[in-house]
Amino acid sequence: MSDGIFSSPRNLSGPPAKPTPQTLALAHAPPLAQGIQLISLNDLPDRFRSVFPFALFNAIQSKCFHAVYKTNDNVVLAAPTGSGKTAMLELAICRLISGYKNDQFKIVYQAPTKSLCSERQQDWQAKFGPLDLPCAELTGDTDQAQLRNVQNASIIITTPEKWDSMTRKWKDHQKLMQMVKLFLIDEVHILKDTRGATLEAVVSRMKSVGSSVRFVALSATVPNSEDIATWLGKDSSNQNLPAHRETFGEDFRPVKLQKFVYGYQSNGNDFSFDKVCESKLPEIIAKHSHKKPIMVFCCTRSSTVQTAKMLANLWATKGPRDRQWSAPAHQLIFKDVDLRNYASSGVAFHHAGMEGSDRVAVEKAYLEGQISVICCTSTLAVGVNLPCHLVIVKNTVSWQGTSCKEYADLEVMQMLGRAGRPQFDDSAIAVIMTRREKVQHYQKMVSGQEILESCLHLNLIDHLNAEIGLGTISDLHTAKRWLAGTFLYVRLRQNSDHYKLEGSGRAQSLDENIEQICRRDIELLQETDLISADKKLRSTEFGDAMSRYYIKFETMKIFLALKEKAKMSEILSALAQADEFHELRLKGNEKSLYKEINRANGIKFPIK
Repeated sequence: MSDGIFSSPRNLSGPPAKPTPQTLALAHAPPLAQGIQLISLNDLPDRFRSVFPFALFNAIQSKCFHAVYKTNDNVVLAAPTGSGKTAMLELAICRLISGYKNDQFKIVYQAPTKSLCSERQQDWQAKFGPLDLPCAELTGDTDQAQLRNVQNASIIITTPEKWDSMTRKWKDHQKLMQMVKLFLIDEVHILKDTRGATLEAVVSRMKSVGSSVRFVALSATVPNSEDIATWLGKDSSNQNLPAHRETFGEDFRPVKLQKFVYGYQSNGNDFSFDKVCESKLPEIIAKHSHKKPIMVFCCTRSSTVQTAKMLANLWATKGPRDRQWSAPAHQLIFKDVDLRNYASSGVAFHHAGMEGSDRVAVEKAYLEGQISVICCTSTLAVGVNLPCHLVIVKNTVSWQGTSCKEYADLEVMQMLGRAGRPQFDDSAIAVIMTRREKVQHYQKMVSGQEILESCLHLNLIDHLNAEIGLGTISDLHTAKRWLAGTFLYVRLRQNSDHYKLEGSGRAQSLDENIEQICRRDIELLQETDLISADKKLRSTEFGDAMSRYYIKFETMKIFLALKEKAKMSEILSALAQADEFHELRLKGNEKSLYKEINRANGIKFPIK
């Protein structure tokens, strides 16, 4: 395998995996796991026990039990995927409802993707509905009619973007905002992604709303979780003290996961590199599968079909002894002819464009052991519970709307999280296949060594404008105070060189830099007529529109530079320059349609 591998594929799981520690239970003593006394469900009131489908909290849950259930402190929990972290959010909900009547509070759960929100909505409606705590999902798919459900719900399940959009209009929802007493953040490590700026702005806004909201944040293993704790603060009255923090390493994962990163040379585009990865798959499977179930994540829907075809043909050409998986015990019925053919070799594909009945049939056959290999897109990493022994991420890009882009780290971690079947195995394997130059990034990521940095500085002026519109910021002093409550401020103190903030001086202190940045952005907003400064800073109609409709500062500058009676061509030109549309591309198969439209008599401005 050395010809295609950038470095010998290191097992990135640290020292050799120790045997999974057994729970020690003696008749005369409480049970112990990894030196931690396990807490029984009997320590909870009867009405809460139905929320948890087990008799004992595991080691991580037991270690966090007191901080989460017996105090009102903010909590940061960093632990591996699949270690039972979500139960801590449920425990925090139980703590809250012990002290309030159901109509006196709201709980907000925030996750980065709609699929995670949908999964949580289904699970929690079943668990907390019987406790008279209705759940409502607030995502990009929620229409105005559903907003009433959100206002009537006790638990609001949402994404950072949707909550940001809603709370930018918080004058309309002020009473609702004041009722939020518990704010649950899943996957808080998305702070390092571009979308993390929205999460950061939202949490900083919740901290400044004035209600005594409690934060509980869950993170993958990261080296600087103490910075998250510093940012959130101990509670609403003690922001200068850090939140309670618990961190757990890989040895607390219920199924030990070995991770390998393989890097390959390729000078072609993403599709030709995908072919390189496909050619290496048989070797990877032979080395790591141990003849157990496999999931291969592919970059496009067509790649899932092509990869399944290649693996089915490979299986068919091998003798029984050399095959890495078994054929189904009986014929499987699918509507798709290709799927039916590949399934006879124990291989299937799975993506969102398939017939719904075929998708369900593939999932059922896999869970029953009739299908041993699923070639799928990243959508299968969330929602349906299909654990396997070996996960292979075949190429670290995926088709996203108009082009291939690198997966977000969160997506990769969710895909790797599918490896591990607690009911069958005590170990699992995850393999990432990527370009040579990306190897180091993924090695750092999967070993939890990548420092979390903020992304708020990339669009700070947009968020400042929104906070001025909300009244959070009314002058330079409150702008500095708001910025001092962000994760960006915490990281600037640790690693200011990373941010290279325009308008800040190297020789200045951090507070002087912060003041200079705030002053510069406020002046820019004033010059562009987005805010006015009489006695205090206020949004103009333009600034209010920018905030409410999520328009970027550079786009607003282009719009406001238009003359009062601009020509239609000038207006269209301004719209075409908007950064919000920079990823829109004409699809190849649509060009003939646009040419036909251009030939029509009524078209004044042809599509170029």
